[in-house]
Amino acid sequence: MAGDERTPGDEERDRFVTADELRGGTSDPAAPIIDLGAPSGEVVMPHWTAPPTGQVPAVVLGVDSPVDDSGVESLRWRDEHDTSDHADFMLDLAATESEQRPTERLGALDRSERTTDVEFLNFDDVELDPRRRARRSRRSRTTRPDASVTPATTASPTRAAPEATPPSAPEPAADAPAGAGGRDVPRAALVGVVMAVVALGAFSLGAVGALIVAEIVIVAAGVEFFGALQRNGYRPVTLIGVAAIVMFPLAAYWKGEAAFPLVLALTLVVGILWYLAGLGGRSRPLVNLAVTLLSVIWIGMFGAFAALILAVPAEGVSILLLAVVGTVGSDVGAFFIGRAAGRTPLSKLSPNKTVEGLIGGVVGSILAVFVFSVVLGVGPFSAGGALLLGIVIAAIAPLGDLAESLIKRDLGIKDMGTLLPQHGGVLDRFDGMLFVLPAAYYVARLCGLAG
Repeated sequence: MAGDERTPGDEERDRFVTADELRGGTSDPAAPIIDLGAPSGEVVMPHWTAPPTGQVPAVVLGVDSPVDDSGVESLRWRDEHDTSDHADFMLDLAATESEQRPTERLGALDRSERTTDVEFLNFDDVELDPRRRARRSRRSRTTRPDASVTPATTASPTRAAPEATPPSAPEPAADAPAGAGGRDVPRAALVGVVMAVVALGAFSLGAVGALIVAEIVIVAAGVEFFGALQRNGYRPVTLIGVAAIVMFPLAAYWKGEAAFPLVLALTLVVGILWYLAGLGGRSRPLVNLAVTLLSVIWIGMFGAFAALILAVPAEGVSILLLAVVGTVGSDVGAFFIGRAAGRTPLSKLSPNKTVEGLIGGVVGSILAVFVFSVVLGVGPFSAGGALLLGIVIAAIAPLGDLAESLIKRDLGIKDMGTLLPQHGGVLDRFDGMLFVLPAAYYVARLCGLAG
């Protein structure tokens, strides 16, 4: 068959090698086929009933294998703790528990009690520490007031609390009734009298003295606000911002309203150059330039309207005095009327502000301006002009108060500063004035007294 045909040379290629050929031609049948070296000797395996000897094959032992008391190397298992380079450190780290629990949990992991938006948009003290709120809630559950006491029988409405954790006691409102606690009224009144005496003394010196006092107040408020921003993680261009706030009233007194866009433009350009030169460090230019401009506009530009009022020939000081008197009358009227008769909440966003307090502020502002302007003859306003100025101040002053409250709640602070005892900081006391100054200036222009 064709398949059985063999070609020459197949026999040589298919030849079998015998054991004798592998032994090198020796005829000793005990000679090994392949020389593996000297024999290691016979190894006798112990009987299966004998106790273990502890010996392990050398192939599983490392160079630095541990040695037991008998001098025999022992087996090193992978799950044993080992400080050598062969230890599995990742497993050790995964099995290690943290000694301290994380103190900050965000998003869905945050199960702590949170301050609601309604609590932030009021004029009360907001407890920002969740641990203190939890302790207060536990105390309130053990000292819950009688259910028969309804909100109508209480002195004034208190801020809404989360369900199942009512406050242990009502917190003092901005226009809460007397006895609600909070501000030391006699001390606050004494500080107010001292500020009034200083202001009247400066006003008696004329426009320059009033401008110096206004400049000091505006700059102090700006420094306070920049400090509050820095304490809460922002990095405003403080040097440029304070310089712009200082320049705003001076430029307004010198060049009038035409100075406003120039100061703002220079502030923005210099701020951008500040970051382009790398002086801002690693802080974010967009956010920090924005808060810097907010500070300059809110405090510097609004405050500069005091300089515009003082620039009114012959009557500037008296118009500014009426603006100050109307703002103080609004605050005092809202405070005392609200404490005495506050019942109806003004807004859901600010449950501690009452309609009665707002009415008291309107009455106080109108009376203060009317008495000083018409009865005492301060300023150039007629009876109708004085009435208009009082109404405008009564409407604008609470807006300034609410604006600062909104910013403070966003920053999570109660007061901007502590310079004025029982009043907080300078900005806390003159927040309403910052909104009243532009309004008073344009009322004076409307009455033909400025411009």
